[in-house]
Amino acid sequence: MHDAVLAMGWFYLNGAGVEADLDEAIRWYKKAARHGEVMAFFSLGQIAFPQKDFAEAILWLGRAAAKGHSRSKFYLGKLYWRGEGVEQNRKPARKLFAEAAACNVFEAQRTERFLSFLGSRTV
Repeated sequence: MHDAVLAMGWFYLNGAGVEADLDEAIRWYKKAARHGEVMAFFSLGQIAFPQKDFAEAILWLGRAAAKGHSRSKFYLGKLYWRGEGVEQNRKPARKLFAEAAACNVFEAQRTERFLSFLGSRTV
């Protein structure tokens, strides 16, 4: 049942079999989130992130990250790194990047390599 509710959010978000409707997608994802669906938390954070609704992104990505969702850790790390929606704090950002990279999140692994490269440069 919960998977079907989550899927409805995806269908509306992507216009798969229905007309794309962001508000309807959010409604379905929130319904799934009330049942503790980690992917719903992540999806709601992913919707808020590019809209620059950083408070909403932090809320949902934080919930997913707390349940161990690796991609959420990466995106939450980006928010801390940039200071978007939270006070900029690169120490927890680096920790989140490292945790995500250890779980094979490609973007986090790339970020870790880049930060390592920057740290190895002598100016």
